[in-house]
Amino acid sequence: MIKKLLIFLFLLLSILSSQAKKVDVTQTRYDIEGVNTGTQGNFLVKVYIYTNKGEATTEQLKYAAVHGVLFRGFAGKGFANQKALARPEIEKQKNDFFNAFWGNGDYLQFASVINAVADRMKISNKEYKIGAIVSVSKESLRKTMESAGIIRGLNSGF
Repeated sequence: MIKKLLIFLFLLLSILSSQAKKVDVTQTRYDIEGVNTGTQGNFLVKVYIYTNKGEATTEQLKYAAVHGVLFRGFAGKGFANQKALARPEIEKQKNDFFNAFWGNGDYLQFASVINAVADRMKISNKEYKIGAIVSVSKESLRKTMESAGIIRGLNSGF
């Protein structure tokens, strides 16, 4: 009897876990701002994720930081505004590359979460704004985008 119960529980848990939705990070709504210049070759940014739950995943935080550095740029306190590494329309033009880049989790290697949840604010009945500090390796990201033909190299001239 116990063996049948354990098998049933195992099957139930495996079915429930297979039906759990994986968060589509590309649907993440976010804001980004500079915190500090970080170590050489890195940006230290604060990202704010808007979510219906009171939490954000590490993947969402890293996505927001990398996407923001690539396509939005950001303003900083005490240092110059940072321009985006690429024009926003490049993401649509190079759709195949970025579907794989975001979908396979390739972006995860370019960011590390420094302070997982620095701020958590309830902004409406059903929405939270969650802030975290993330370090983005801009030099590695730039080199990867250059080698993929997404952006031109700094030494390519005008």
